Amino acid sequence: MGKRNRTSLLPINLPQLQNLIKRDPISYKRDFLQQYRHYESQLDIFKLKPDEEAEEFGNLITFISQVAQCYLQETSSFPQQIINLLSENYQILNPNLRKTMVQTLVLLRNKDIIPSVTLLSLFFTLFRTRDKQLRELLYTYIVTDIKNQNTKHKNNKLNKTLQSFMYTMLQGQQQQQQQNNVKIGGERTNSEMSENSIAAKKSLDVCIELYRKGIWNDAKTVNVIAEACFHQVTKIRVTAIQFFLGSNQEQDDESSEDERPLPNIKRLQHVNQINKTKKSRKRKLEKALVTIRKKELQKHKAENFNFSALHLLNDPQGFSEKLFSTLTNSQFNDRFEIKILSLNLISRIIGIHKLVLLNFYSYLQRYLQPHQRDVTLVLVILAQACHELVPPDVLEPVIRVIANSFVSDHCANEVMTAGLNAIREICTRQPLAIDATLLQDLTEYSKDKNKGVMMAARSLIGLFREINPELLKRKDRGKIASMNLKDFKPLQYGQVRAMEQIEGIELLEEYKLQSSLGDDEHEDEWAGWEIASDDSSSDEGWINVPSDDDQDIVVSDSSDEEIDKNNIDVTEKSVEEKQISTLAMTQLLTPADFAKLNELKLEHKAEQIVDGSKRKRSSTQDEPSDIIDVNTITGPRKKSKQDYEERVESIKAGREGREKYGGSKGKKIEGASTTNKEKARNKAFMMVIHKKNALHKKKISLREKQIQLTKRVSNKRKSKKK
Repeated sequence: MGKRNRTSLLPINLPQLQNLIKRDPISYKRDFLQQYRHYESQLDIFKLKPDEEAEEFGNLITFISQVAQCYLQETSSFPQQIINLLSENYQILNPNLRKTMVQTLVLLRNKDIIPSVTLLSLFFTLFRTRDKQLRELLYTYIVTDIKNQNTKHKNNKLNKTLQSFMYTMLQGQQQQQQQNNVKIGGERTNSEMSENSIAAKKSLDVCIELYRKGIWNDAKTVNVIAEACFHQVTKIRVTAIQFFLGSNQEQDDESSEDERPLPNIKRLQHVNQINKTKKSRKRKLEKALVTIRKKELQKHKAENFNFSALHLLNDPQGFSEKLFSTLTNSQFNDRFEIKILSLNLISRIIGIHKLVLLNFYSYLQRYLQPHQRDVTLVLVILAQACHELVPPDVLEPVIRVIANSFVSDHCANEVMTAGLNAIREICTRQPLAIDATLLQDLTEYSKDKNKGVMMAARSLIGLFREINPELLKRKDRGKIASMNLKDFKPLQYGQVRAMEQIEGIELLEEYKLQSSLGDDEHEDEWAGWEIASDDSSSDEGWINVPSDDDQDIVVSDSSDEEIDKNNIDVTEKSVEEKQISTLAMTQLLTPADFAKLNELKLEHKAEQIVDGSKRKRSSTQDEPSDIIDVNTITGPRKKSKQDYEERVESIKAGREGREKYGGSKGKKIEGASTTNKEKARNKAFMMVIHKKNALHKKKISLREKQIQLTKRVSNKRKSKKK
């Protein structure tokens, strides 16, 4: 009787029927077909009024999606029917029913019933809906699904299809936005967050998130995002610009999150042994072990270098020119904050790719005033856009404007510090941008009373001692720069100083001469290093290359021994250069040699610091970075003294949550435990008689008692005077 009643209730109780079908699909096929015919009839009715709630229809969709893998042939048309319903009526569907349909398609995709390209293309279209929760659900699923598709290997077919789809989506929305823009009273009015704008914004967010996760980190993705920098919608344009400005920073933030302190395994094991065994404590220990194993694997994993997104632009020059034209275009009448973002991006591209955009520097001159908002950021942007290929004639008037507006006696100390630091950063990248007269005027501030101004001026002197001491006054050149001034030749515009040898190789050669390493020790240095061997040449052994030092030098006893001192100096220099380069030419340096070379360079640098001498700036070290921090321009600032009102406010803030005339230490929360010192006061004497303090009081001498009494009396007198 019970079995017949259960069978009669199956058409109504869909969860129970679903459970039975998953256990025995063949026996309940007739019941499923009955429900499927009911679904088809409900589908025809729903198409007449797609805006209805249709709760029963939603239950049928969920039921069929759960058991679709059991009847693939019968439900072959079911996924396409749901896709058609969503693509045609997604704006007018009931929110709950629309979410049910999306979850149904996700379930079918997880069972490999729907191809990924079909579903993801539909979900990108559904970004146009006004349902914010649904958009977040779609965004999360799209990122997760694409990540799973590229876990084992890159799915290039899927990636190219979706990237092209998103590119056409961004371009199509922008073209439609340009057509729909209407000007009323000279102002541009557009529905920036229309349906197409929302879809374009979410598509852009997907691209950015996949790039940050290292899934779509190719040039095509970067250039799709780069096209969004010229979008008509401000929100989309700002998102794309912030991606290029903050991609490196966010990668550093993620790496800093990975450097969190590891759990203390010994402590967890000790707690697990002495305490009562619990499943939660055991799971915590296992989780900590897994975390430590992952950290160890990451340490031994090969480093994967991620190129900055700015290096992957197809046409940096065209991109920077087009973005700069938007600043002067009346169609993009943006706020000052957005203009600063665009200028910052342009300056970074110019500095990284060594571009020449001459109008950019004259455009920035209008913002070079001390009262300008975010003027330190403007100075940073200007310095970032300077490099050795910028003509000095273009930068000279800019430096002159900074010197006249920022570095003068009527300016505040902070303003003068920012101006001097900005000039220093510009000259670091283009030393020819300043003349000797202006430089010598600026270096006079090295004796200023303000510490920030003094340090900024001295840093300018230190810079030109290395790059061009001829421009400095004789008293500012220093001893080392003055001694090397005869041999110094400043670089001209466009000239590059090429490296002739490995830096610091002379230190390694000197070390080998002193330690007199033999061939046996030299071969042992390869032990412990992984090297790539070539079968064709691995059996041939070392190749001995004759050096110039091994040849006998014949000195003739002729009367021509009187030679000019200049020629002697030239020959000595050439001999030194040959000696420096012989080690790299005659021997194959091992990995141990390079490790020792780095160690010797560090020791040499430490010795120079101890001796008070500074190493000359080389082409490979101390190069200016692509990004400048604002603190580099502002410099160190002395904390200003508080006035009376600020001091009173800080005193009142310190009294909050504290009893009157009470200290900050001690018990603050009611019901909290007391300290051991407070507990000892209330203990019975027999409990503390064996303590060291009590035993010491018994053995105390009369003299010590007198000293303690004197201290107590003096402390009481002091407290009464207060």
